Amino acid sequence: MKSLRVVPLFVSFIALILTTVLSAPAQKSEAVPKYDRAAEATFRGTVEEVRNRQCPVSGTMGSHLILKLSGGNTIEVHLASTKFVKAYDLAFNKGEAVTVVGTKVRFEGVDTIFAREVSRGSETFMFRDKTGTPIW
Repeated sequence: MKSLRVVPLFVSFIALILTTVLSAPAQKSEAVPKYDRAAEATFRGTVEEVRNRQCPVSGTMGSHLILKLSGGNTIEVHLASTKFVKAYDLAFNKGEAVTVVGTKVRFEGVDTIFAREVSRGSETFMFRDKTGTPIW
């Protein structure tokens, strides 16, 4: 008889937990900041690392540079979708000196740069048009 009393108590406990879990607010994803042409700046540094990862900016696999700035700090630079970068056979290598024109924003909890163009030597690669709209 005691085991029959435990069953309703256990069912009530499970129902309470499910109700709590299901009624909790869904975690919202962070909105991607807009490219602000008025806040555009020029950043110079060396390529510390090249990363291809799932990126909410491009909505697909995205290409990124980890740029080591003159003060020794690093910052991630969002270039474009990996597909776009590969279509133009763009390759960046560790240690290359580059100049990035873009907007510095706070995204995913860290400072990052949305690149409009990246230059190395006499080459300039465009990732956004003059208004900041992606060309990829």
